Amino acid sequence: MSKQKIKGAVFLGKIDDKKKKKKADLLSAAYQLFVVKGIDNTSISEIVQVAKMAKGTFYLYFKDKYEVRDSLIASQANMIFERASHQLNCVLSETPPDSAEDCIIFLVDTIIDQLNDSPNLLRFISKNLSWGVFSKLQIADLDNRNCMDIFDELLNESNKKYRQKELMIYMIVELVNATCYNVILNHVPVGLDELKPDLYASIRNILRQFEVKEAAPVG
Repeated sequence: MSKQKIKGAVFLGKIDDKKKKKKADLLSAAYQLFVVKGIDNTSISEIVQVAKMAKGTFYLYFKDKYEVRDSLIASQANMIFERASHQLNCVLSETPPDSAEDCIIFLVDTIIDQLNDSPNLLRFISKNLSWGVFSKLQIADLDNRNCMDIFDELLNESNKKYRQKELMIYMIVELVNATCYNVILNHVPVGLDELKPDLYASIRNILRQFEVKEAAPVG
């Protein structure tokens, strides 16, 4: 490769890095504002002001603030699920849980603990993470498999069969989201440690409710 081509490649690489940084700065500024003011009360002018950019720069990366929201939700939720999956894989390689139920409970527990450590993240995700976004989240460190694939693999590794898996996972996700929000943020009606045993018992009940029971042999 000639020196001119090498210089050209380096120059293009620097431009690409600058673009990535600008986009990251816009996302960071938007996240700060969304958490404090909410999406509806945040303007694009405020986002670019915090990011220290011209308003026109915003539209080079996003069409509106709702596209920023979707990008933030995907990246933040991806990060949480990625960490939880990594911890689960570490556990599986050392002391495998007894069942798929235990794996799912471990995954949920790890996610809840992360949200408990970051209340602002919980506020943002709980208000804006729809089922459509969650079910299509792709985990970069897990070969871009989506969240549903991860749950599906855990269920398939068990000796049990389940009906309507998507509905089952939907109910679990909504249960966790609905019960943990006030408990983590306001400690109402109980603290997180008191909630967890009953929450996990409810998740196990949902799993058992959707389990396909084999017919008992006749005679």
